[in-house]
Amino acid sequence: MLANLLQGAEIIFQPMVLLYLLGGTFLGLIFGAIPGLTATLALILLLPVTFGMEPAIGMAVLGALYVGGISGGKIPAILLNMPGTPSSIATTFDGYPLSQKGYPGKALTYGIAASFLGGLFGMIALILLAPQLARITLRFQSYEYFILGIFGLTVVASTTGKSVIDGLVSGCLGVLIATIGGDPIAGSVRFTFGQRALEGGVELLVAMIGLFVITEVFTQSAEVDRDYVFSANKMDSLKLQFSVLKKQAKNLLRSSAIGLGLGMLPGAGGTIANFVAYDQAKKFSDTPEEFGTGKLDGIMAAESANNAVTGGAYIPTITLGIPGNTVTAVLLAGLITHGLTPGPSLFLNEIDLVFAMFVGLIVSNVFMFALQYSVMIRFFTWALKIPKKVLLPVIVLMSVAGTYNIRYSISDLWVLIFFTFMGYVLKKSGFPLTPLILGLILGPIMENNLRTTMMATGGEITPFFTRPYSLGLIVLTVVSLFLTFFMKKLRSKKQSMTQNIAGEGEDSQ
Repeated sequence: MLANLLQGAEIIFQPMVLLYLLGGTFLGLIFGAIPGLTATLALILLLPVTFGMEPAIGMAVLGALYVGGISGGKIPAILLNMPGTPSSIATTFDGYPLSQKGYPGKALTYGIAASFLGGLFGMIALILLAPQLARITLRFQSYEYFILGIFGLTVVASTTGKSVIDGLVSGCLGVLIATIGGDPIAGSVRFTFGQRALEGGVELLVAMIGLFVITEVFTQSAEVDRDYVFSANKMDSLKLQFSVLKKQAKNLLRSSAIGLGLGMLPGAGGTIANFVAYDQAKKFSDTPEEFGTGKLDGIMAAESANNAVTGGAYIPTITLGIPGNTVTAVLLAGLITHGLTPGPSLFLNEIDLVFAMFVGLIVSNVFMFALQYSVMIRFFTWALKIPKKVLLPVIVLMSVAGTYNIRYSISDLWVLIFFTFMGYVLKKSGFPLTPLILGLILGPIMENNLRTTMMATGGEITPFFTRPYSLGLIVLTVVSLFLTFFMKKLRSKKQSMTQNIAGEGEDSQ
């Protein structure tokens, strides 16, 4: 492992590569810090820029955008009470009250430190755990890969959206769209409706820009005249005290472990980790009544957890080909567009690339801390004032230009319009978009492996149930769906009981 890390370091520690990572981290911080923009948008918009780079460098730059985007969300959460990303919602609970007390510098300083330490924890765990998991998954054959695709779809579908059915419908729609174009086995063209532009299939990045970027612009256009009000005109002390960090050691370790664990679960993500870590910090605290009034414990728990998710989410993405969250779904698309096959084969065929990604994440984490702590705390007081009426049109122009530059095809612009319309309708209807994108990614992989299996077995499906790994994945899929339905029913039952009790209380008054 040490030799692989040194090989990865040789790729990353080049002046130009380090400059790319610094720029990627900086842009990620900008996207994370401006409410309405997210790490996902940053990756989708800048993915075409990485096409001219070597795959290892391109993926490292995307990782830098991810690290910066997640960490940047704390800035508006603390200064404006507006989380820059969904992963920073719980940061507002104590970050903004502490800022209002006249200590925005203190809140940001320890939030940055927690982000750095949580991210470092997740990345060390990634380096230690990912190769071990890959050794197991290297035994998978086409049977397991097909079931793994179904497992990934059901897990992500069940953890996004209002209902499991909505998530499954969205995922299946993505799989259907993935069948447009050439047949991977027979080579014939299908489902193109006579449009030559679709013979090569739907370009994944075009679909992602339409579904996530332009759709988000249309959604936010209703609030285009809303101005951000920045209350803190000057910063207090930015001094970082080791004694405070030492006092927070248990809180940081516990919260980082929560973030790592939830990050490894496909579909869980930083938002859940943010809340769970905050809740646990409150439960373990000697003064839980002070939470919500500007307590450092709450800020550091939330920020260490959502940054530890970064390393955790990479583990299922690169070892199983199942994204841990929406951002790693874009990273998965990045691997595919760079001509790489996600999954355990990466550890066989592209081990240098894998460890270059690992080293790149650690370097980006260091850059994230240095940039925020040195200059960007003051810079964000200006960046947060950019009005949406300026920002949103620029995003649309970048999206259209990026779409055209992928294949220099006007037809891709029509596909972009179609997916924008689809994304807007699905979002307004309450259907989650992440399973649809995952269906687009996993669809070809599932089809290839299913048809390979059927050709090898002469149409027999019994090997799916007689092979131990395949059977294990089937059991995991069924258990996952059962637990999801059970937890949702339990949650709705608790809500109805709470409403009944509240109603009885009102009647008695």
